[in-house]
Amino acid sequence: MNTLNHITKVKIYEIQSFLDIPRKLSPLETLHIAFKSHHINFIYNQMNKTEQDCIKSLLDSNDTPVIVNKEIKHKCQLSQRLGFIYKTSTNTFMIDTHFLNQINTHVFANHYQNKVQDEDGQLLIQQLNQLDKELFNAIQHTSLKDYLSTLKSKSLQDILKFYQIKSPSKIKKSDAVNLINDTFFKDYTLLENVFDHFKPSSLFMLHQIIKSHTNYDNSIDLAAIVAEQPKLHTASDVLDHLFLFNYNERYNILSIPYDALDFIQNYINDNGGVETFISHQEHHIAPEDNQVLEGLRLNTKNTASNDDISSDSVKEELQDLEAEVPELEIYMDPEIRQNLAEEQLNQFKNNKKMQQYVTPFNIYFAITNLYGYASLERVVHLMKHLYDRDMTKKDIIDEIEAMNINQLVIVQNDMLLHPVIPMLANSDEIDDPLKGFYEPSHLDELLIYANNEFYTRNTKLKQFIKFLRNNIKEDDDIKKEKTVRYILFHLRIAPDEAHAVEMMKNLIKQNKLLPISDKKLSKQIEKGWTHLRLWSLRGYTVNETKSL
Repeated sequence: MNTLNHITKVKIYEIQSFLDIPRKLSPLETLHIAFKSHHINFIYNQMNKTEQDCIKSLLDSNDTPVIVNKEIKHKCQLSQRLGFIYKTSTNTFMIDTHFLNQINTHVFANHYQNKVQDEDGQLLIQQLNQLDKELFNAIQHTSLKDYLSTLKSKSLQDILKFYQIKSPSKIKKSDAVNLINDTFFKDYTLLENVFDHFKPSSLFMLHQIIKSHTNYDNSIDLAAIVAEQPKLHTASDVLDHLFLFNYNERYNILSIPYDALDFIQNYINDNGGVETFISHQEHHIAPEDNQVLEGLRLNTKNTASNDDISSDSVKEELQDLEAEVPELEIYMDPEIRQNLAEEQLNQFKNNKKMQQYVTPFNIYFAITNLYGYASLERVVHLMKHLYDRDMTKKDIIDEIEAMNINQLVIVQNDMLLHPVIPMLANSDEIDDPLKGFYEPSHLDELLIYANNEFYTRNTKLKQFIKFLRNNIKEDDDIKKEKTVRYILFHLRIAPDEAHAVEMMKNLIKQNKLLPISDKKLSKQIEKGWTHLRLWSLRGYTVNETKSL
């Protein structure tokens, strides 16, 4: 059942009014927002007890689709008002399947069995998932300057005043944006000033985002904590002058602009790593009502980052993808590999017996992303040095076998391998001495590579990525970004610069890149390729090897 095929325009307006969703949004965009966790919880909590009991009974039934009579329809007043009950004949009605499944997921934590969706319903899920991907992609590429530009002039002036940034009494919005942005990245002074105003809840939210290995966390339910705490009126009461946090109220997602987060992580690494930073902050932090922090902890969902996407739908999508895409292509495409990893993490996080594997899995996954291959002896060393965990080679083999993750990492001939390695080389011919590998300073640095980040953003690499985007034959920004990641992955497994240039030439021949002269191509490859962590250099960049 596809909600879009049944719900009327009048009911879409009703949903928009009830949830304060802008009228300019399309029916699909409206449903995308309405089906988010915080809105589903809000809708359910606004139902009277009679309707809530009806919903529970309907979820507990084995009916799919769920057909009800007039009496049940009249009991489910809010569901009817919002358009989630449809007339099928004179005396029978049907309750929207996706609406019921979302209540089961977000209100009852999948206590009941989800109703099976027909082809139309699966199409709706695909459409909603696509909007999720577009949303998260936009968040991941929002810079501090982009975010500041969305603020009102008064908010910018408040930031300037609060942090005592010298500025003219009358300043244009664009100048205020540039001034705050430039001051922030000039040195660590403004960042340390922001940290001085952190509270326990601020530290908790920052840590959650850092652990997510991206620049957002949609498991922190700020909407719920604001609703539960009488002293809080809006999310701004929790964030309070901390302009680094970008809270999207419509989708209930908390993020930090990607370049600001990179800057923060550099600061943390320069000062002893995450644990040292947190310990220091906890001793110098501003006081706060403990109920706020406890509320945040209680309302932080123990799910993967894309918790609004059904686990079953992702799994089915990946299975379909694997059927269509050749095996080598699955492992050579970083986006497909990342989706497989997220699905695996979903399974671990939603199974109490398997939750212990979340960090070890990320470590094994990151090692294969960073190095391509590593001896089990090397893995034992990294586990002890970065994770303070004593393991034998047999312990590692047994743990990986228990995880059942052979689509993502492979153990072969006492080596831990990226799945593409056996397809490109004979693993028993790979030399892996313990010395000569790039070694991350902290566990958090290693875990960066669990998110397919094969580089540290710097000016030259940013210029190279911009060059790639400008020369990709694709109008769609999402597809462009996908192609950029694909190119960066292939460049980093190139054994030398000549192969990197040849790979780019092949992309031009395949009509994926615009024609580029050999001289310009070599110059650009030199700029970008030398800053990537290469498998052929065991995780080092070309520039780093020059100083070894």
